[in-house]
Amino acid sequence: MHSATTGNYRTKIHNPIPTRSLENSDPVSHHRPQFLHLPLLKRCTHLIHLKQIHAQIIKTTGSSHQTDNLLAKLVFSLLGSSQMDYARRVFEEMSEPSTFVFNTMARANALHGSRKHAIELYIQMRSRGLEPDNFTFPILLKACENVNQGKGVHSLILKGEGFASDIYSQTALVHFYSSHGDLECARLVFDKMAERNVVSWTAMITCYMKQKKYNEGLALFHQMQIAGVEINELTLVNVLSACAHLGAFEMGKWVHGYIDQNQIFLNSTLATALIDMYVKCGYINEASQVFEKLPERSVCSWNSIIGGFAMHGDGDEALERFKDMVASGTRPDHITFIGVLSACNHSRLVDKGREYFNSMKRVYELEPNIKHYGCLVDLLGKSGQLDEAYKVIKEMPMEPNGVLWGALLNACRANANVELAEIAMEQLVELEPFNDGNYVLMSNIYAAQLQWNNVAKVRRFMKERLILKTPGGSSIEIGNTVHQFMAGDCRHPNSKEIYSMLDDVSERLKTVGFVPRTSQALLDANEEEKRRALCHHSEKLAIAFGLIRTVPGTPIRVLKNLRACSDCHLATKLISKIYGREIIVRDRNRFHHFKDGACSCNDCW
Repeated sequence: MHSATTGNYRTKIHNPIPTRSLENSDPVSHHRPQFLHLPLLKRCTHLIHLKQIHAQIIKTTGSSHQTDNLLAKLVFSLLGSSQMDYARRVFEEMSEPSTFVFNTMARANALHGSRKHAIELYIQMRSRGLEPDNFTFPILLKACENVNQGKGVHSLILKGEGFASDIYSQTALVHFYSSHGDLECARLVFDKMAERNVVSWTAMITCYMKQKKYNEGLALFHQMQIAGVEINELTLVNVLSACAHLGAFEMGKWVHGYIDQNQIFLNSTLATALIDMYVKCGYINEASQVFEKLPERSVCSWNSIIGGFAMHGDGDEALERFKDMVASGTRPDHITFIGVLSACNHSRLVDKGREYFNSMKRVYELEPNIKHYGCLVDLLGKSGQLDEAYKVIKEMPMEPNGVLWGALLNACRANANVELAEIAMEQLVELEPFNDGNYVLMSNIYAAQLQWNNVAKVRRFMKERLILKTPGGSSIEIGNTVHQFMAGDCRHPNSKEIYSMLDDVSERLKTVGFVPRTSQALLDANEEEKRRALCHHSEKLAIAFGLIRTVPGTPIRVLKNLRACSDCHLATKLISKIYGREIIVRDRNRFHHFKDGACSCNDCW
């Protein structure tokens, strides 16, 4: 046999267990079975070795108690090797299995086998008179398939001696209620916890993130900091996610500083969250800097930066990053191509878009899904090729959804095609009957063609079906505080200043010939009321506040919950020129960079 220093050693020895029979491997094995088996169990990598150890345990151990102890370790090793059936047979051989073994079997069933069997194991354990331990109830909660089952376990925890204050069981309850969307119960458990650690704090913050309660999640993170609790990687990922959704750049920047100061390794998950935060807060250059400094680049981090440049309308840069990704040997996935096709879409690179779409299957063996078809339809439609876009929808291998018909409807708005818009709208009424955005878009298409009777029909249809237009909401971060506005909002403490600034904006817009596009106001009102409503759209309120509270000449960044309307888009272009400001607006679909009277989207979004 070659020695450990010989070059061929690793190629010739393919397992760490001697190939001769285990039962003859140690002349004194009968006198010290425990010392023989435990080290070997840790070294086993093949089922045949585990079977040999199983045979030797049966042969060499004395008392049933000693046998059960060794079999418990064998069960653990078998489950670690994904030998569920064999582990079950060994478990059934045990005369008096311990709570540890029951927990081990229940956990394996809860995660990889039968959840029902995991619960049955708990019942069997209790029928044998065995008491649960700190691991039992967290495992049992993993086996629960609905909230009612979880509440049953919750009652067992409260009844069990000492478990009502056990941090592991209580944290598992927070996780359970969070994963089932029950924010109220999760918070009740969290508030009653006698002791909390980083896991329990992070579990509660994660619950807020899943419920899209980003402000509440950040508020809880501040409490966590005040309590002096250690912050882990998952905490930071959740906080960065909240910052990305809220546009809370200053908090996101603080997290980045914390990562650097504490020399926290930027693994794939954390790096992607950091890049995503910078992208969605409007700082694409900072996102790129983070990406360039990464010690390792996963497919997720590549996807994040490609999608980021696409979202910011820099299609050429996004496609260059895609080329770099392929050159690096990283294999693209389905998400990669959503970013690539979005880049072609936002930059009107029609030929490249077709080329990349066709390359998915031909070059990368990736079957395009409905999202990729949606990107292609959007690209073709916005580029004026409505017939081809409609053909793609009719011939695609799966049933088109509301997103595809919505993309076609939006393209009809840009190309003033009422006939095709009505075909798309007919489908959308069936697929998304209460999506107010579709009706607003259809109304605007009619209004642009002065078809006021049809506009009235759409409004009447909405009224009859009780479909209300989603109120526009925008936010802006000033001095580490996120200020939120709704259309016509007067609740802000600085409302008087804001509306005074809006009056100044309106007067200056008039001097450069701006005329409000009243067709964008889906109101049963006269023209003056419509103009006033347009003037008080949420993004205009946020921009006015930015003009008041930020240093002249510095960028203004605004986040909006809806697609930017054409009136606000035109007005913001002019405001950027009049006041000498770069204004960056993130709407529901993309970023708009307004500067010197122009927008990065080239007026097609």
